[in-house]
Amino acid sequence: MTASGVLIFEKVSERAMYPWPVGDFDNAMDEALDIAMDYLERTEQAVKFLEVQRMAATAIVAAWKMGERNRLRLANIAIKAVERKTKQFPDDQKRG
Repeated sequence: MTASGVLIFEKVSERAMYPWPVGDFDNAMDEALDIAMDYLERTEQAVKFLEVQRMAATAIVAAWKMGERNRLRLANIAIKAVERKTKQFPDDQKRG
């Protein structure tokens, strides 16, 4: 609260916490997912948001289980996983 009595809210995160399927959860995982999703949204690679978020989170969990704890490296791993997957199945390619 400021001297004038106005409440100021700090922006912590725009997204709700992801329901991680691991017991040793750490905030670094949420931060990494936020970083990755922010990048993927800005580059218009997260049109199917929930599907992309699930892919990114799966990549983060796999890296976490391998011992990676750096949030930026986790985010990069997630971004690469999504980009690799979307290049395999481009939307403009007709499936028949």
